[in-house]
Amino acid sequence: MTTSSPIAAQREPRRLASLDGLRGVAALVVVVHHSLLTSAMMLGPYLKEPVRFDPWTWQWFLTATPLHLLWDGTSAVFVFFVLSGLVLALPAASGAPARWDVYYVRRLLRLYLPVWGSLAFAWVTTVLVDRHQGVGSTWLQHREAYSLSGVPRDALLVTGVDALNGSLWTLQWEVLFSLLLPAYLLAARLLRRWLPAVAVLLLALVGVGWVVNSLGPLRYLPVFGLGVVMAFERDRLHRLAAAIDARRRGWAVAYAGVVVTVSAYWLIFLVATPSELVAAFGHTTGVAGAVLAVFCAMYGPAFRRALESAPVQWLGTRSFSLYLVQEPVVTAVAIAWTATVGAGLTVAVAVPVSLACAALFYLAVERPSLRLSQRAGRAVAARRPLTRSRTRHPAPAVPADVRSAADGSTPVATGR
Repeated sequence: MTTSSPIAAQREPRRLASLDGLRGVAALVVVVHHSLLTSAMMLGPYLKEPVRFDPWTWQWFLTATPLHLLWDGTSAVFVFFVLSGLVLALPAASGAPARWDVYYVRRLLRLYLPVWGSLAFAWVTTVLVDRHQGVGSTWLQHREAYSLSGVPRDALLVTGVDALNGSLWTLQWEVLFSLLLPAYLLAARLLRRWLPAVAVLLLALVGVGWVVNSLGPLRYLPVFGLGVVMAFERDRLHRLAAAIDARRRGWAVAYAGVVVTVSAYWLIFLVATPSELVAAFGHTTGVAGAVLAVFCAMYGPAFRRALESAPVQWLGTRSFSLYLVQEPVVTAVAIAWTATVGAGLTVAVAVPVSLACAALFYLAVERPSLRLSQRAGRAVAARRPLTRSRTRHPAPAVPADVRSAADGSTPVATGR
């Protein structure tokens, strides 16, 4: 019998470093994803009528097997959204006093200031590299369709974004979830006894969203809700982790479950004919896999050790910055040099350049924005102190040491 997981045996700390690490890995996956999408061949599986490669070719291994996890941006966005729901709901689930004024000031500044900085960065890349060259895949050529007149819409986020920095479209859902957080928390409290059933319902709604294209919000907003359910079901998760600890190969099975479920969208086409219904089932299973991945990041000993290593923590700290700069960098690198050579070279060049730009962006934009949001929150709190009568219904006052979970991203090629 293995020793019990440290987090399963005691209350989890306010900040789980492994979740930062998971966020960083997901952000890096998105960089690789977009780099490969600059190739018409690698874009093929993401088209409306997807291309299927011959079995046992290297393209087949990279797209139709769990190796796709190395560049599966769709799975990355599911992980980001589950993390967002979990992190923002944890203070409320732990009984933190209600300070919605502080929360909204801090949250919106935390999201919008870096986004606006990323739009300026993206514009600079268009000045340095003319996008109107017609090279590479249709995904890359679509980056030509940006317009500076669309920047105000991009800056607002909630009505969608233009092609200047197309990855920002996921921030639309982050902002909407952040605004709707009180409703999510109220629902979690009212349905506390039935949260496992609520989780099943949320997964079903995700499936409906993928089947009916006009119900786009159902694809993503319920995913945040699954993170909220995890926050309110910590005791149950502790017991589940302890039960896995008690089994000799419990965590090995759990890790294998993550690989299979997160890869479900691609694995299912090995045995099934492509259709919207089959694809919806695959995406829904992938969302369940993202929940399992977050659970393993919280409690799985080997997974936690890897995610808490120094290089992964460095990446996690800068994951939001990496996401915000990566698409303009990938686009510029591919158009300027690598699109006509091959996607492999785009990955080799765009990944380190994106990491370098993310490090600078973090120092120049994200970290100052975070500090400003914290100061603004403290100023609001000082102007209107919390009264005892307002503590009867706790809601989140996001701790200063919990980073925003808005570092999510998703491939534009998946339905955009």
